[in-house]
Formats: sequence, C-alpha cells, structure tokens
Amino acid sequence: MHIQFDIQDLRERENDSSRESEFLRGLAGAYDDIYISVLAIVCNRVDADDVIQEVCVILWQKFDEFEAGTNFRKWACAFAFNVAKAFVRKRRRRGGLGLSDQALVNISRLQTTGSELFELRREVLQECMAKLRGKDSRFLMTCYSSKSSLVEYARTTGMPITTVYTRLRRLRKQLMECINRTLGKEE
Repeated sequence: MHIQFDIQDLRERENDSSRESEFLRGLAGAYDDIYISVLAIVCNRVDADDVIQEVCVILWQKFDEFEAGTNFRKWACAFAFNVAKAFVRKRRRRGGLGLSDQALVNISRLQTTGSELFELRREVLQECMAKLRGKDSRFLMTCYSSKSSLVEYARTTGMPITTVYTRLRRLRKQLMECINRTLGKEE
C-alpha cells in the first residue's frame, strides 16, 4: 500500500511554513527511500506496508526532534531501519525466519550508500545536462518528458526512428561519460 502524495496539495504547501507542511514535504521527498529501506529488511511487501505505516506515525510523533536544515531522508531512514529491525526480531522470536542483526545492519549500510550515490549521480547529471548544447538538451527533455512514444515523436518531427534512437544513445553516452569524469575528479 504505497502512500500517494497529491502533488497539487504539496505544491500549494510549498510556501506554507507550518510544521505539518514541512513534515509532509520531507516525507514525500524521502518516501521511496524509506519504503525501499523497510522492504530490504522485511523482504515482503505486505509486511513492509505494515511497517511503513508504523514508521510514518513514529516520524510524525518524533518530528519535533528533527533539526531543520539537516537531511530528512537520513533521519527518516534511520527510524525506518530501527522499526523494521524490531519487526524482524519479533517475527524471529515467534519462530519465523529472519536475518541476524548484523546482516540487517549490512543491508542498511548498502542501501544507504546506494541512495547517497544515486543522489550524487542525479546532482552531477543536472550539471552535465547544463553543459549540453541547447538543441540536445531540448531533445532529451522532449523525449523523456513527453507522454507520446519515440515513434510518435519521430513521426511528428519527420525524423527516422533510427535517427532518434541513435541520437538518444549518443547523448546518453555523452552524459554517462560526463558523470563518470566528474565523479572521478571528486575522488
């Protein structure tokens, strides 16, 4: 049971500085990572849905302890990890199978590292996109943000579909090389 956030409601709350709005914006931005963290530990969507409900309640109850300006995602995922770990321990005590605490810690570390790397790559992608020529950037944005298929795009622009695919492949490769180069410099 994934929670669906009403984008329009969140947009209306963007300038709302209330604690509730601040919490909802943080939760909406981090929800997928929180859910993935829980799912990685409990290994079952039904259990993950139950745990995520408990996590959301606890996050709201503890939100006064959250320090504004710090990373909501990390803070929330830490709570999610602890709640999911407690759930697995209970299941283990009732005779069910479950991973050891050390295995759960290792999974959490891997997931956190993966999320941080993904976020870093997303930020670098934005920098690399800004380096593209205007027509290449517009082409990518049109291809990825359009509701129509690439075949429809090719038809409306009069471009052969093979040209569309070739251009996309070339630009993706260019962006991947830019990301790898940029991240290589930071190491």
